[in-house]
Amino acid sequence: MKNRYIRYALFCIPLIIATLFTGCSDDKEINYLDDNAYPPPSVSITSSASLDEVVYANEETVTGVVESPNGLRDVYGTVLRKVGDSYEEIDKDKRIPFKLDEFPKKLEFSINIPVNYEDVAAFKIVATDILTKESEQIIPISHISGIPPKVTTDPTEIATVELNADVTVKAKITTTEGLKTLTYTLVQKSPYKELHPLTSISVSGEMEKDIQFTVNVDDENAEAVAIIVTDNKGIVTTAFVDIKRITGIPSGRASIFDNVEMAPEWENPSNPDQPYVFSVDGITVGGTVKNVLSLREISGSSGGSVDFMFANLWRNQTTFGRVANRGFAFVGAERILGGPVGRQKDESWLAPVTKNMAFFKVITDDLVASMNLDDFFENTTGNWQTYETLDLLASYVPETANDKLLVQRINAGSSGTCSLQIQDGTYIAFKRQTGGNYKYGIIKVITAADDSGASSDGCKIDDVTTGGGANDYYTGSGLSGFNYTGVASLYGKKCKLKIIVQK
Repeated sequence: MKNRYIRYALFCIPLIIATLFTGCSDDKEINYLDDNAYPPPSVSITSSASLDEVVYANEETVTGVVESPNGLRDVYGTVLRKVGDSYEEIDKDKRIPFKLDEFPKKLEFSINIPVNYEDVAAFKIVATDILTKESEQIIPISHISGIPPKVTTDPTEIATVELNADVTVKAKITTTEGLKTLTYTLVQKSPYKELHPLTSISVSGEMEKDIQFTVNVDDENAEAVAIIVTDNKGIVTTAFVDIKRITGIPSGRASIFDNVEMAPEWENPSNPDQPYVFSVDGITVGGTVKNVLSLREISGSSGGSVDFMFANLWRNQTTFGRVANRGFAFVGAERILGGPVGRQKDESWLAPVTKNMAFFKVITDDLVASMNLDDFFENTTGNWQTYETLDLLASYVPETANDKLLVQRINAGSSGTCSLQIQDGTYIAFKRQTGGNYKYGIIKVITAADDSGASSDGCKIDDVTTGGGANDYYTGSGLSGFNYTGVASLYGKKCKLKIIVQK
């Protein structure tokens, strides 16, 4: 652009000199203002000379030909609004120039003009020659489609409302195309979620409509009342009356832990790094609060509390005597050293933390259905309603010593009939005692740990009676002379969980 104007200036110098010399001559005077001798450009539109309709927020292409005997300086397109019987330019700073090479005397142009104003009434093409003479062509526009409906509300926002109270909203809707549908609801804005079913208001193609309606604010996650308007061209406008504050929300919240992975730790390892222990409250490790921890991380912490482990049970770590249970189990932290569990070697690693008491029970299919747990785990937010739902488990989980652990397979290491009780999709209720109070939670087993290769008969978990591990600790994988079949094959195998528990 800069180079073109330099060329334009150089081109004009001879004309100026010629004017000076001829102006001093008595024989002939040159008048560049003479339109007969030096005619202005002429603009011809080859696209539509008038437009019945253009689409708001789209572009319209205008094509044409400009002829300029004196040479063209510039060509541009712009948009006009109607003022009385005439037009005025909407914004000269938004003109659309057509790039010129040199100073042509004839030019075919194509200019894409955006329709970014709702009051556009015409396009204008302007051509200016090197003598600054101008010509223009106006392309009138009859109608702009695609203009979104307008919604004006009273109030514009709701400063405060009590939970379960009603709010009344008035609104005025205007549209250039006529109303097709009109609905409203209570919403959470981020992420967007409709908290009530949409309520429809009857419409019949009106260009304007005044409405008034009442909404009950019965969800603490409500962030606005939404009004959704669709016109007859399918253009949608959603207007929000923001809710700034909700009062009267009951106390009680729940923590939601997604994508929890846990695995049994080896016997008496020197560097225990399996995701073996779960802490509802979390323990700070290296400046980060973690809920799933290894024994090594707990040993290096400055304290806190832990709630349960995902362990591989089969023998007492002090006497090597077999315990009654075998295979995967959820074990309350306070019970981890007991006889039915036999994880005595964990004690020194757990020294910095408090071992909370926990009880477990598989939730029956009937209770899963009545509590609608599939939907609960999909949609609950951890609010007071989540807390109150978990309170329903208060009398469900017993508090006996036997309930301090929950095995994946019942009688997998004893003479009784073996059965599988934990698998993909199983829901487990648990209660934890902390600070003298009980809190309730649910574990959903997304993916159960795979113990299928540890059984000869399809259910009972095989013991290990040969190799170095029969009378020595499995401290890790790949120990020379150790047999890694049966129950010894289960260390380090992961389960995947989702956990929701009261704070």
